[in-house]
Amino acid sequence: MAPWGLIGQAQVAVVSEETYNWSRPCEVHVVTLKAVDINVTVRGFVARVEASLTYHNATTNALELEFRMPVDEGAAVYKFEAVIDGRKISAKCMEKKKAEQIYKDAVQSGHTAVLAREDALTADVFHLALGNLPEGSQAELQLSMMMELKVKTDGAVSFTLPTVLNPRYCPLDISPSQHTESVAQTGNPETVIVSEAYTFGIKAKVRGGHIIARVTSHHDSLNVKLSDDSMSAEVTQDSGGFKPDHDWSMLIYYANPYKTHIIRESGERAGTGLMKDDLVMVNLHPEFPEESYSHRNEILFVVDRSGSMEGDCIQSACATLLLFLKSLPTGCYFNVISFGSTYSLLFPDGSQEYTEETLKKALELHGTIKADMGGTEILQPIKHVYSTPPKPGYARQIILLTDGQVFNVDQVKELVSCHAHETRVFAVGIGNGASTALVYGLARAGRGRAEMVYQQDKLQLKVMGLVRSMLQESAQDVKISFEVDPPGGIKLIPKNPPIIFGGQHLIMYVRVPTSTEVKNITVSGIVGCAEFKNCYNGSDIVTIHDEEKTLHRLAARAQINEWQIANEEDVAEDMITLSLATGVVCRWTALVGVDLDMKPVGHNPEADTVDEVDTGKEAESEKEHYPVDYGKNLMAVVSLQKFDGSWTLEDVVKVTSLPHSLLAGATTYKNETSWATSVVLAFLEMKYSAEKDEWGLLANKARMFIARCGDDVEVLMEAARKVLAEN
Repeated sequence: MAPWGLIGQAQVAVVSEETYNWSRPCEVHVVTLKAVDINVTVRGFVARVEASLTYHNATTNALELEFRMPVDEGAAVYKFEAVIDGRKISAKCMEKKKAEQIYKDAVQSGHTAVLAREDALTADVFHLALGNLPEGSQAELQLSMMMELKVKTDGAVSFTLPTVLNPRYCPLDISPSQHTESVAQTGNPETVIVSEAYTFGIKAKVRGGHIIARVTSHHDSLNVKLSDDSMSAEVTQDSGGFKPDHDWSMLIYYANPYKTHIIRESGERAGTGLMKDDLVMVNLHPEFPEESYSHRNEILFVVDRSGSMEGDCIQSACATLLLFLKSLPTGCYFNVISFGSTYSLLFPDGSQEYTEETLKKALELHGTIKADMGGTEILQPIKHVYSTPPKPGYARQIILLTDGQVFNVDQVKELVSCHAHETRVFAVGIGNGASTALVYGLARAGRGRAEMVYQQDKLQLKVMGLVRSMLQESAQDVKISFEVDPPGGIKLIPKNPPIIFGGQHLIMYVRVPTSTEVKNITVSGIVGCAEFKNCYNGSDIVTIHDEEKTLHRLAARAQINEWQIANEEDVAEDMITLSLATGVVCRWTALVGVDLDMKPVGHNPEADTVDEVDTGKEAESEKEHYPVDYGKNLMAVVSLQKFDGSWTLEDVVKVTSLPHSLLAGATTYKNETSWATSVVLAFLEMKYSAEKDEWGLLANKARMFIARCGDDVEVLMEAARKVLAEN
C-alpha cells in the first residue's frame, strides 16, 4: 500500500550522457517530498480537485523523475503544471506518442519538461514525469481534475479522494512490458528515495445552491464550518492531520438530495466541437412501477479471495456476501464462485434454487472464506460464467466482490460488454485503494451498478440498495426526449441512453445550441410489462458561467468512458479529437510542457560566443541562445519558428550549420526571411520525413508566410533542396 508521498519512489532516473551499465551499482539520492496539498471545491453534484505535490532536489545532479498517482476512473484530468523555482511550465493536451516524443527530445536537449498520461491498461492510475529538475531546485507539480458526485443509497453525496495506490496483480497472460509504462529514460537510471517527512493538507469548500444538513467522513475527524444560511461549508482536517494510509472521503448530506437539479453551463464561443455549445447536466431520480421487481433471477456471487484481500477487505467481503445471501428472494437460483489464482464453485453442476438447504451450504462456505487463493486471476471465473447460457426464463446477474487490484481491466470489461445483453454485472469495491477502473468499469460495461465499501462504512444500506437494483427488471426502449425552441440541434452525451434504475441518482449530459431554449425533458421506457414516464420542467434549469467548463469536461469524460467499452471502429480517432478539443486526457493523449525560457541543464557560458564567429552577427540574448545541436533535435527546430510561421537566416545557420554568407547568396528572393523559411522546410523534409505528421501543420503556416511575402513557394523550395543537397 503506497500513499501519495511514496509514489515518487517508482522509476526515477538521473539525466546523464552516459550509457547505463546494468552491472554497476546504482547511486542513491534523496528527493524530499515537502508537502501534498489538496483543494476540493464541491458544487452540487460535481467536484473540482487541485492536487499539488512539492518536491526538493537536494542532490548535485539534475534528476529525471517518474511518479504514479491514483485517480478516480471517472475523473476528467485536464490540467498539469509545474512551478520550478518560480517559473511555471504549463502542459498542453496532444496525441500521446507526439507528447512523449516532445518530452523525450526536450529532456535530451537539457530542457526541463513535464508529462502526464493515463496508464495504458487502467484509467485510475496516472503517470507523471518531470525531466531535468535542476540541482537544488524545488518543484511543485499541480494536477487538476473534475469528478461527478452521485447520491448514494443512504442519501449522502459522496466524495472520495484516492490516496492509496496498491500494487496491481499482473495476470499470467500479460507480459511485464504491457503493464510497465515508462518514458524511455534519456540517461543513467539511479535510485532516488523520497523522504516520508512531509505534510498532507486537505481543504474543501461546499457550494452550489443546496441547503447542507451536515458534512462528515467515513474515517476522519473533520472541522466543518457551516455558513449561517447552511448554503455553504468550509471543511478542513482536524489538528491531528491526515495520514494517507486510506482513501480520504467526505459525505455531504443535502436537505433534499433527491430533488431534480438541472444546470446549464455556457460554452466557449471561440471553442470547437463540444466546447462551443452550451452543456446541460441533468440530475434526477426516476421512479419505476412497483411491479418492476422480479423473483426470476439467477444470481452468481463472484468473490475475490486473492492474497491482497487479507485483513479488513476479506472481512468486509464476508459481511457483504452474508447480507446478499440473506436478502435473496425465494424462487431465485444462485451460486458462489471463489477465485484467486484458480476458481471454485459452491455448486459445480450449476446454479441451484434458493432454498433452506442450499442457503445452509452457502453459509457453511461463508464461514470458511479466507484470502488464501493466491493471485487475482479474475478473467477465468467470468469466462466460466459466460461459457453456459443463462437459465431459461431467468435473468442472470453477476455480483462481483473484489479489491480490483489487477492490470487486465480492459480484457475483463470487453468480455463483460460482449455479454451485457444477457447478463448484468454489479460490482462492490472492497477497501482502500480498490480499483475504481475495474469496479465502476465492469458495472458500466455490464449495465449494472457499483458501490465502494470501506471499513466502518454503512455496509447494509449499500448492499440492500444493490439488491433492489439487481432484482429490478432492466429498463428497455429507454428514450430521452426534449421539447426545445427552435427544434433540433440537441445531442445526448454520451449518445446512448444511460443505464436507469428506479430511485437511483441518474446523471445525463445534453449538448444544446447557444440560442436554444429547453422547455422540458422526458425520460420514458418499459420495465417488464409496465411503461414509465418521468417529466421535468425546463423552467427549473439554472444557468451558470464557469471558466473551467466543468460540465463540458465531465461530459467529455463520460463519452470517453463509453467509447472505451463500446468496441466501435475508429473509436481511437474520435477519442483523440474529443480529448484535444476539451483538454480531457484519454488513453490516446497526454499533457506535455517544456520550459524553453530556461537555459538547458549543462549550459556552457563559454559557448555563447560561437554564433558571433559563425554568423558575423552580434551574440544573441541569453534567453534565445542554447548550446543545442538543432539539426539533431526536431523540437529545437520547431521552437525557433516565429509566431508568423517564419524562420530567420540566423535560425538556418543553427539548424544546418551552413555559413551565413552561403545561405544569403544562394538564390534570388523578394524577402530574405521567406528564403530562410524555405530552407528550414526543405531541411525538415530531408531530416524528419518520418515525423511529417508532427510538423505538417506548422509547415503549412510557413508556406502561407512565404506566399504573403510575394515569393513563389515551390521555386524557393526547389532552390533550398538544391543548396542542402550540395552542401
